[in-house]
Amino acid sequence: MDMQPNETSIKLLFNSGSQFSIPRFQRDYSWNKKHYQEFIDDMLNCLIFKDNELKNQSYFLGTMLFIGDFVDKNNADKYIHVVDGQQRLTTITILFSALSDRFKEIGEDVLSKQLFKYIVDKDDDGVDYKVLDSKTHYPYFSYFIQDIEKNVTQEAESEEEELIKESFNYLYSRLDLNNLKSHLKKNIGSDKIDQIEYVDILKSLRDQILGTVFIAIATPDKENANMIFEILNAKGKKLSHVDLIKNKIFEIVDKEIPADYADIKWTNVKEILTSGKETVGLTTYYRHFWISKYKKSTGTKLYDDFLTKITPKNDARYSQFTIKEIQPIS
Repeated sequence: MDMQPNETSIKLLFNSGSQFSIPRFQRDYSWNKKHYQEFIDDMLNCLIFKDNELKNQSYFLGTMLFIGDFVDKNNADKYIHVVDGQQRLTTITILFSALSDRFKEIGEDVLSKQLFKYIVDKDDDGVDYKVLDSKTHYPYFSYFIQDIEKNVTQEAESEEEELIKESFNYLYSRLDLNNLKSHLKKNIGSDKIDQIEYVDILKSLRDQILGTVFIAIATPDKENANMIFEILNAKGKKLSHVDLIKNKIFEIVDKEIPADYADIKWTNVKEILTSGKETVGLTTYYRHFWISKYKKSTGTKLYDDFLTKITPKNDARYSQFTIKEIQPIS
């Protein structure tokens, strides 16, 4: 398997000129408070006081895997697929958006716009492009996170969108001056932190995130991407049985021409489950669907039972299962 590991930084990734796409087989954004609270705590805990100012320290974010290479500047790919790392990259994008808003609120428009280039940049022709692009996040993520002006009001309608909104609101709150100082004083001391201006605290946190390092594994091998996604979950939330089942379906039902039927059906199921007065989570729905149609199964055995029961010699059985059988009542 052709894979090239490189130690690199968040700044290089977001400033590479490449667009990072979340593939169709990826799970939705699923980080909750425990995950993004731990992330921003880690960033703040890395800050130290030296020479009368805040300094950054090295922080290792783990391993991320991509189809395409952005590290090699001479041969960088324009479009990169994120196989492992989308939860972290999405959260960092959310945090950058919140930081940009905080800069703008205190009159630091230049800092706000400069930071936002890591969210929406311009290509060589001067055309805007989103550094992180995802179909599952669209359009809520674009309006609520990737618009510096936030001119379009977009309500959260799905479970994923609610998690994105909660993440932004929490991170934005943590960037309040009093909240930042309260946290930093525990590690550094009140007398030192009181000397530092709000804008300098925000800049130090920005630089800490941008300087964070990770191992980027680049591969040109698209055929193995789904397999790698299934087995490589280095630093994030564990895959649920529905994540694994979705990944396996999209691995087998991989035709996107004339239409991406698996993606269309999966999106339709999610829309039906969230269209009523009370939303139903996909994980909950799938378990009840499987028990009613096939056999009683525990959450931990659903994926194994799926592989045993839905056994394809080609993609026909998986196509039938996806297009005809998984059908909640609207």
